[in-house]
Amino acid sequence: MKKLNFEQIEKLAHGVARLEEGDGKISFFRFTKEQQELYKTTSEDFYIKSFATSGVSLEFITDSENMSLSVLVSKGSSRTFFTHSIIVDGKRVDELSGNIGDGKNMPFEKSFKLESGMKRVKIQFPWSATSSLVALELDDNAIITPIEKKVKLLMFGDSITQGYDATIPENAYAIRIADRFEAEARNKGIGGERFFAELTAEKENFEPQIITVAYGTNDWRHSTKEKFEQECKGFFNNLRESYPNAKIVAITPIWRADIDKRQEFGEPLSFIAEYISKVAETVSDMTVINGIELVPHDLQYYQTDGLHPIDSGFEKYADSLWDEMCKE
Repeated sequence: MKKLNFEQIEKLAHGVARLEEGDGKISFFRFTKEQQELYKTTSEDFYIKSFATSGVSLEFITDSENMSLSVLVSKGSSRTFFTHSIIVDGKRVDELSGNIGDGKNMPFEKSFKLESGMKRVKIQFPWSATSSLVALELDDNAIITPIEKKVKLLMFGDSITQGYDATIPENAYAIRIADRFEAEARNKGIGGERFFAELTAEKENFEPQIITVAYGTNDWRHSTKEKFEQECKGFFNNLRESYPNAKIVAITPIWRADIDKRQEFGEPLSFIAEYISKVAETVSDMTVINGIELVPHDLQYYQTDGLHPIDSGFEKYADSLWDEMCKE
């Protein structure tokens, strides 16, 4: 079998702002260096989460009948489990998974038997951890053709956008939506994140046709009304200035079990949606989707924290969001 080199991997990688090779591995970054430096100076927790490989994939068409994957896995969220999904012609056939605990750069590897003939292979990297590639091997002389995407999609958000708590990465709403668009999607989800205006002042070398923004639940729980209004307005104004030709879709917070509990924020959760709608009136080509209706108000679709959807909740989220986006 033959190990693919950096140039080959670079052509197969999706969901990345950049790749770097060094110390015997290839690292995938969904944030730019400037964006990561911004997090480094403002939040160590968010900085660590910015390395998570949420939305990252390797995709290609090949006739190889064998494949071997070797990775180094480190912390990338508050969760310790991780999964790399192996998807062939749209069907999930296997996985490389495990648990890292408090470990860093823990090695994992696995070999896979693929069907004969030409097929489309997707290796979906974990949302819950930081996974660096040590080796991807295919049969000697195998055909390897990169995949071209149809749409460029930029997705901002908090833990729910990052993927908490999908059991396998492709079940998260962000990946479900990206797959339906057949999009080159960059996932900027960070667990615990709020509207952060400085983040969208950092334009990257990427021209999305569509941008989704899904913050607000952490603003309501951990911020003040005044801080939220300032950061929210600045976020969308910077976003429009950085990407003047993109359609902006703001997704207001989904239901949460403590929605009726009074917070120091001083306003009900619905205030978040109302204020975002007001901002949308001042930003060109920006629409607002009411997130409160996307997932049923039923704890069977959520983790025990009453905040993060489980797989069935993410399915509801993605289906409802897709229907709403298709109306626009």
